[in-house]
Amino acid sequence: MWGCKTTQEATEDEAFFMLDQARELLADGQFNAARDTILALRRQYPTALHTRRAAILTLDSVELLETRDSLSRYVVSLEAAREEFKRMKPRVNGRTNDAYYQQQRRVFEMEQHYDELCAKAKFYVRKIDIDQRDL
Repeated sequence: MWGCKTTQEATEDEAFFMLDQARELLADGQFNAARDTILALRRQYPTALHTRRAAILTLDSVELLETRDSLSRYVVSLEAAREEFKRMKPRVNGRTNDAYYQQQRRVFEMEQHYDELCAKAKFYVRKIDIDQRDL
C-alpha cells in the first residue's frame, strides 16, 4: 500500500518526536527535563535504534551544557572564597587564626570540585566528538 509505514518506521517516528522534545527542553536550559525525556525514550522505544543513537549525542550535550552552566556559577563562588582568603591573616595578635586555616581548606576543597567539573566538561567534549564520528 502506498504511504504506509512499517511498525519500525512508526516506532522511530514516535521516538524521534520525544527526542525533538528533549532537544527543545535542552535549548531552554531545562537539563533535568531533557535528561528525563531521553531516558523515557530509551525505556519506551528499545527498538528505535537510529533515534536512540541520536539520543546519546543529545544526552551527552545535556551533560556538557549542564556542567558548563554549573562551572559558570561555581567560579563566582570560588573567586569570592579566594578573595576572602587573601584578605585574611594567618596570625592575629600572635595567635594562630583558625578561621584562616578553615578558609584555606574551604578554598582547597572548592578548587578540587572546580577541577572535577572541568574534567567532566572535557570528558563530554571528547565523548561528543567520538559520538558524532560514530553516527
